[in-house]
Amino acid sequence: MTKFVEEYAEFMSNLSVETLPHLSRHVAKEVFFRDPFNEVTGVDKMHQIFVHMFESMGEVRFAVLHCAMSGETGLLHWSMAATLRGKPWQFSGMTKVEFNDEGLVVSHVDHWDAAGEFYEHFPIIGWALKAIRQKLAL
Repeated sequence: MTKFVEEYAEFMSNLSVETLPHLSRHVAKEVFFRDPFNEVTGVDKMHQIFVHMFESMGEVRFAVLHCAMSGETGLLHWSMAATLRGKPWQFSGMTKVEFNDEGLVVSHVDHWDAAGEFYEHFPIIGWALKAIRQKLAL
């Protein structure tokens, strides 16, 4: 099963507009996908999320820094680099993936700090979130 997570990590590390059409080679037709902004079921809907990401951010680069597997569950520690509001943007996160017996991803759940890594880059909401974070810090 370790092979499954390594192959998926390789695919995600090379994810681009050109490789996106191959998503269905790696995920099940009824894959569950969740990130801080989306929750969908189906390879077509997951594909649409990535298309939107590439259209709105231009060149996006993922680097899988580490992957691990236990049973049917894989973990990917990754870094993403893109452009947000015309400025370079980079952050890291974790993805929990579940595989079926054929090695296809049936669940892909991203975990990353949307407040600190995304919303704080925007006026008003960013200032408010930074203020709240500072108030809660020791």
